[in-house]
Amino acid sequence: MRRTFLPSLATAAALSLLIVPGAGAASSKTCPAKANTLAKTSVGRVWHASGSLYGCTTVYGRRPNQKRLGPWKTGGKVAWNGSDAVWSVPLTKSGKVVGDRVYAADAQDGSRWLLGARAGVSAEARTQRMFVYGTVGGWVAKDGSVVMAQRSPQDAPTAIGTLPAAPVAAGKLVLVGRFTGLTPTDLGRTVKLDVTPGSGDGDECGGAEEYRLTLAPDASAPDARVGVAWWGGWQRPFCG
Repeated sequence: MRRTFLPSLATAAALSLLIVPGAGAASSKTCPAKANTLAKTSVGRVWHASGSLYGCTTVYGRRPNQKRLGPWKTGGKVAWNGSDAVWSVPLTKSGKVVGDRVYAADAQDGSRWLLGARAGVSAEARTQRMFVYGTVGGWVAKDGSVVMAQRSPQDAPTAIGTLPAAPVAAGKLVLVGRFTGLTPTDLGRTVKLDVTPGSGDGDECGGAEEYRLTLAPDASAPDARVGVAWWGGWQRPFCG
């Protein structure tokens, strides 16, 4: 059952601004430029050095804060929202890349919420494109698999539209489905991470939302979106 948070003190839109760094958060200082920068926003950046991924953020007006987030290898993919990073690391066996492992971390305090999850959930897969929204991630794999990840799942995921199979959570992951009607590149262009309007409950330090990952897997019906809705909690570090 979904956990209850503090009574809502703000609209869902306001909560979304709080959990999506860069969408309303400002700072008088910026993170310094770094070699090998992979992604950046107005409030932070991620880069790699010596086999590690690093992040710096000034979200919520804090001073520039740099953290090592986890491992990095050439061939990985990353998504970054100014505070949270979701990225993949190729797994090599006998000199051959056999799949990817997925990590996720918050640069505010360096906490990691995915630690080498298998990209295909129950099978090996290589990632094509990564996504992140607040403390929720997702990715499209090269075999057409689409996965959603939650830092703090609050309830069972539910289907939006007709999926190949009913969504079942595997810890912090859920396989949305495997879709082969589009190339992985084109499929990734249709993916959207957001929240169900009006679902937010909480205050400026934490709460819960019904997050959604949707996509349009049928090229002949680009407006027919399917996906997963999944309640999840979020907490702001160093608050209160």
